This record gives sequence, C-alpha cells and structure tokens, in this order.
Amino acid sequence: MSTPENSKFMMDRRATLLGVAGCCLAGPVWAGPEEDLPAKGDTLVFDDGPLEGKPVTFDAIKAGEPALAVAVDTASGIKKTESRFAKIILVRLPEADIDEDTKPFTADGVVALSAICTHQGCTTTGWNPDNNSLLCFCHGSEFVPGEGGRVEKGPARKRIPVLPIAKGETGVIVVDAGFRGKPGPST
Repeated sequence: MSTPENSKFMMDRRATLLGVAGCCLAGPVWAGPEEDLPAKGDTLVFDDGPLEGKPVTFDAIKAGEPALAVAVDTASGIKKTESRFAKIILVRLPEADIDEDTKPFTADGVVALSAICTHQGCTTTGWNPDNNSLLCFCHGSEFVPGEGGRVEKGPARKRIPVLPIAKGETGVIVVDAGFRGKPGPST
C-alpha cells in the first residue's frame, strides 16, 4: 500500500540514485591545481590510520601493509590535499621483487606510487599478497608496484605512476621528483 510518506521516500531515493549515477557517468574530474601534487623536496605524512598526520619514516612501512600518504611542502609546512590525485601509496617489497627500471625511484625497498586507479579514479588501497600487487576494490584492477605500477589485471589499461623517493636526514621519506606520469585515469 502506497502512502504519501512512502511516495516521498521513493522520489528522494530515486533522485539520489539518479544523482549518483550522473556523477559516475560524468567521469573523473581533475580535483586541484598541479602545484598541489608532490614535488621534489616535499616530505610525506600518513593520510589515515593511527599515524595520520605523522611523518612517514622508512621504518614505519612494513612488508605487505601498504600505507596511504600525502606530501607536505617542506618550506611552508602545508599538506598538499587540494587534489585527490596527490594521494600516495607506499609499499615495502623485497629487493628481488623490484625490477631494474623501477629501482632508481625507490629507497630501502619502498616504492611510492599514485594511490589513484587509472581506470575510474578510485583510491587503490588493497593488497594481494599472492603476487605483491595493489588492488582497486572499485572494479578489480591490480597493479604491480615492483614493476613501475604495471597493470597486472584490468579493467585499468594504464599503469599507476611511480613517485621517486629518497631517504631524508632523519629517516623520513622525501620526494625526489614529481610523479613519473600523470596520476589518475586517462582522459
């Protein structure tokens, strides 16, 4: 039996679902200025979990436990959070799992990559320990961090870009150069 209250609920629900569908179909949108992306000399801080806001040190990155981070402009102390494409995922791998093309951009077995999936722009935070790959839970894409973010399994077709890093004076992770490619989906 339909009541006016039920009808109102159905319209609100329908409007909400249509709005969500419209956002999804519109495609990814660049979400901030390019200068908000990590740059040489920036340091990293954790972007979630119990260490959120704390500087990322090499000792804090454990094998099989990817960590989400954002860059901090060292000169101003400002976190670079205006663009969601500035999110970084850090992974510790055995040296044998890092190919020769990727090694120059890593330090102490830690690889830093864009945390944004190149398929539809979701945040890639999952981990598959069977093949040491990052997972995007939205649509199932997998990326191999030790091979420069290579796509292991689609629907993504473009690798996620690596962020070159170095070891800072106090053991913190320092950005050594900008992303090696444009983060986010192909446009």
